[in-house]
Amino acid sequence: MREVASAAGVSIATVSRVLNQPELVQPNKRDAVQRAVAALDYIPNRQARSLISQRSATIGLLVPTIANPLFAPVIAAIERVLDAAGYALLIHCTQRDPARQIKQVRHLLGRGVDGLILTGHGVDPDLAALLARTGTPVVVQDALLQPGDAPAVAFDNAGAMALAVQHLHDQGHRAIALLSGPLHNTPSVAERFRGAERRIHALGLAMPEAWRMLTADYDNAAVRDGAARLLGCPERPTAVACTGDILALGLVAECQRRGLAVPRDLSIIGCGDTDLGRYVEPALTTVRLPWDRMGEASVEGLLALLSGRAPAPLTVLSHELVERHSVHPPSPRPSPRVP
Repeated sequence: MREVASAAGVSIATVSRVLNQPELVQPNKRDAVQRAVAALDYIPNRQARSLISQRSATIGLLVPTIANPLFAPVIAAIERVLDAAGYALLIHCTQRDPARQIKQVRHLLGRGVDGLILTGHGVDPDLAALLARTGTPVVVQDALLQPGDAPAVAFDNAGAMALAVQHLHDQGHRAIALLSGPLHNTPSVAERFRGAERRIHALGLAMPEAWRMLTADYDNAAVRDGAARLLGCPERPTAVACTGDILALGLVAECQRRGLAVPRDLSIIGCGDTDLGRYVEPALTTVRLPWDRMGEASVEGLLALLSGRAPAPLTVLSHELVERHSVHPPSPRPSPRVP
């Protein structure tokens, strides 16, 4: 900083103000300091600064996985808003393991993060107690099981899947199956599954147990296995509502492998609206969830907490149907031959 001050012809205090509160510095002095910083390739020592300010200007983000493309727009939005606010981002993947989640939170707290964003799964009671003891500002994304009074940003997951089932019914489908990931470790997926089930029952439709298909995970092998078991049922449904686009895409691929045409032989609807759904053939009909807005709203809530303001305790984001080409009315099926 002394070298930057000397090169810019200003005091060290002015350099500090330019780096921390540039709006308080006269434009000519601010420009001189910024030119000197660029010429000298000066990188401020954030760790040293945090010892004085008791702030690291770093936020920790926990997501279940980065393998699922749904999380990409969330992470991008979080990083964009944090960057504009002068914060850095540290990301950890919990693999939906509560013990791993607590371990990673402890690691992030040890790194001195100013706050946490928790994504996609419930908060273990032990973790909630840890956050309360440390007074860590936290916002929960896409899970309504909040730690204490932590604000949450969520989707109406049950409503989104109810809309998916209703669309299939409106198209004439009466034999509707469900394909979902595991329910025990992802509350938002469990909410979607229950919402779809409730709408199927409300419509007076029968759903054999074999049509309630849960995959072991979201990797390619698990999704294709679940899709194969569903398509292997003695009585095949005319349509399948999937709790995530990644599941719907795996089902489309398995249909193609078996020589089944989508949507002629089977209509498929997803949930989430990932970019990949637009490029598969046929393009995927789905329910759009505003993932980027979830990331933005979560950061806005966390920054409010850090500044001493109280954000809304719960923000529920809207969803909408996106009609493409993977759903149409069921094709007539041949009547069984009379012996």
